[in-house]
Amino acid sequence: MRYVVRGTVRVRPEAFGLLFYDTRTTSLTFVRSGETLTVAPGAPGEERELLIAGWDGRPEATARLLQTLREKGLIRATDGTD
Repeated sequence: MRYVVRGTVRVRPEAFGLLFYDTRTTSLTFVRSGETLTVAPGAPGEERELLIAGWDGRPEATARLLQTLREKGLIRATDGTD
């Protein structure tokens, strides 16, 4: 399973992890992930892959975080065929 950041979401790397900005609602979401999560490069408005480098051996925490980001509409899951 892959995850992509929706085109309506801007992501900025910060010292603590990632800052997500949803342009539809102007809401901010701070994710304390360190260097665990990064976003592939791309043009504004494009969907970009969310890259996961592990989560200190805590798969449950990673799964909960990804689920929360999906529920907020910031990312979506894909199997790579779409």
